Amino acid sequence: MKNLISTFFLLTICFLISCSSSDQNNIKDEAILNVDVEALNYNVDSGQYITWKAKHNDDSSFAYISTVNISRGSITVEDQQISKAKFAIDIASMGDTNLPNNLVKHLRGSDYFNVDEFPQITFYINESNNNTISGELSVVGIKQSIDFPAEINFSENGLRAAAEFELDMLVFAFPHLVKTHQKSPEDKKTGPSNLVTIAFDISASLLN
Repeated sequence: MKNLISTFFLLTICFLISCSSSDQNNIKDEAILNVDVEALNYNVDSGQYITWKAKHNDDSSFAYISTVNISRGSITVEDQQISKAKFAIDIASMGDTNLPNNLVKHLRGSDYFNVDEFPQITFYINESNNNTISGELSVVGIKQSIDFPAEINFSENGLRAAAEFELDMLVFAFPHLVKTHQKSPEDKKTGPSNLVTIAFDISASLLN
């Protein structure tokens, strides 16, 4: 009988030790899961730019291609995904490539980008998921949520981000685009398309 009681107590002690060890392991595993992933911060390199391509409604190819400079930009990355970023785009810098001078003046004027009042376009990224960028674009004081696919590649000391996507500029209520959009299908054939293609391939350097 004594041997039976001793065996029972021994088994009970082993069970309690096993449970305690299991609980400790669970606490350790949970602690590992709750460790914050270190955020990596980048600054967009100087000389980076965005390309935009525009055409008339009846064009089969782009009539105008130009670039605008990124005046400053910062990017935060967590777990190999962009968690937030902000860019300032100098819209007054447009006008190289193949834009005629009269068109540059027109685009900078009040019928389009109204550069005197709104010299910069801003873009804030608030999320990226599986290489889809989501953020808020602000043009002539009008904010619009947009998302687009992008390819993001990391190196030891930096990153590259590239994308090409279509953007409807009518949402920014440019007077000339609105006026064209209100015309009959026949009359607006030679007018500017409200759809433009945006492309970029930019680099950024790691800060920390």
